[in-house]
Amino acid sequence: MTIAARCRPSIFRGIGRSALHGIGLTLLVSPALAQDWRAVELPVELQVGYAVRAVDVNRDGKLDIAIVDSKRILWLENPTWDLHVMHATPEAKNDNVCFAPHDIDGDGDLDFAIGYDWQPNNTTSGGAVGWLECPADPTQPWTHRVMTRDEPTMHRMAWADLDGDGKRELITAPLKGRGSQAPGWDNTNVRVARWSIFGDLSSEAWHHATIEETLPVMHNLEVVDFDRDGREDLLLASFEGVHLWTQQANAKTRTLVRLGEGHSGTAPARGASELRIGKLTDTQRYIATIEPWHGNQVVVYEQPADVSDAMVVGGSSPLWPRTVIDDQLSWGHAVACVNLDADAEDELVIGVRDNIDPHRCGVRIYDRQASGQWQRTLLNPGQVAVEDLVTADLDGDGRAEIIAVGRATHNAVIYTRTAAGQ
Repeated sequence: MTIAARCRPSIFRGIGRSALHGIGLTLLVSPALAQDWRAVELPVELQVGYAVRAVDVNRDGKLDIAIVDSKRILWLENPTWDLHVMHATPEAKNDNVCFAPHDIDGDGDLDFAIGYDWQPNNTTSGGAVGWLECPADPTQPWTHRVMTRDEPTMHRMAWADLDGDGKRELITAPLKGRGSQAPGWDNTNVRVARWSIFGDLSSEAWHHATIEETLPVMHNLEVVDFDRDGREDLLLASFEGVHLWTQQANAKTRTLVRLGEGHSGTAPARGASELRIGKLTDTQRYIATIEPWHGNQVVVYEQPADVSDAMVVGGSSPLWPRTVIDDQLSWGHAVACVNLDADAEDELVIGVRDNIDPHRCGVRIYDRQASGQWQRTLLNPGQVAVEDLVTADLDGDGRAEIIAVGRATHNAVIYTRTAAGQ
């Protein structure tokens, strides 16, 4: 399927047209490029595909696909895509919501930190963090271990070496601050925490400490060594826009630098929701977001050519220019930056969760042109109500595939570039 030229002017969900005045939104569309991709439906039916990762679970040198589903965490074995359930909670009242792969116990295989007991509007109790220990045979059930049952609205997690000591620690971010209230949920800030492993990996062996608590409603984060100094940094998307969090060489000084202003509406239609960082040149990056929270805008912040990485980390960077490159969507819910065509810059991949007449949910690719405009391609509109997506080279041909998991469509799909699209 391809997009049609008949698309009428965009429909704004909760955002007046005045909010876009003067941003110079110009959308180039390319129906032809959609023919360069084929879709492969995976043999799995999901309740909600909350999260997906491409990782080598069985250590055979091929990337498998791991998925967080509502009441189970599973993996699909490359290349047969046989389904294996790591952990199932069919009787649980609330859902699993996130995970992060890492060799937690140091035995050479891959374990998973997990976030569960998902209660998005309960900011006073619940929310859990634990981990799954991989057995000798990863096709068998994994051992579940609890870290805490008291982290309300636990939502996102990642492993990062923030202090450059060679050891990764678990970074967790709830969606909302503890005790925050509707309608804006912005009266209490989110507690971003770092979990370190001590002792014998019992629940008491995990030490956790707050590393940031100045931002309200944080939908996502990304780990990136921004200035390539061996210490990983955090990109944070919140109601206050996009921030870079860094820890300096002395392991004591921490800097929070605002790079993207976010959408300037009233909470909860405010700030930034999803984010990822991509490459423009060897010295210049861009940050892509969905705005506002659960919003209808694909936004790009391009690093000014005269702003070095050292300036950014040092806190002397101005705000990066904000450009809306697409507003013909409802509820964008996934972002990836990846080089799909071997040119200088990374392409931008967006997952759209919901339909809004006439614009369908699904996967969209944006390719930056020499003019600075972004050309959009839609892949099989309506096929996946994208909750999450990831890019990875699954077949070892040197080209990345796109793996998307759905909510309303309950499916998982691999999009592969055809030979014609090389």
